[in-house]
Amino acid sequence: MKIMLIYLVIMGTGIALGYKSRTFSSKSKARSRFQTVCLWIILFLLGHQLGANEEVAASVSSMGLTGLVLSLAAMTGSFLVVLALRKALEGQKSARSGEEDAR
Repeated sequence: MKIMLIYLVIMGTGIALGYKSRTFSSKSKARSRFQTVCLWIILFLLGHQLGANEEVAASVSSMGLTGLVLSLAAMTGSFLVVLALRKALEGQKSARSGEEDAR
């Protein structure tokens, strides 16, 4: 619980500073580099923390397989829904255009 409070304070501080600070433009190269470096640090620390946990390190292969299966299922489901919606909407569009041509 304490760590969550620390994260919320850090995030709130970042939001407040971002709102009050107009020195960095949204297209600033310095801001972009700073964000990239922060992202690298976060990813490194996350990887370090996961690697230090023996249970997580032992189950990486099964988690990877599960992640692969879930992502493939999500992509396949999304593809099929888009295909079905496209077919349904194009069918309605062509039916309407036929009515308009007849007038």
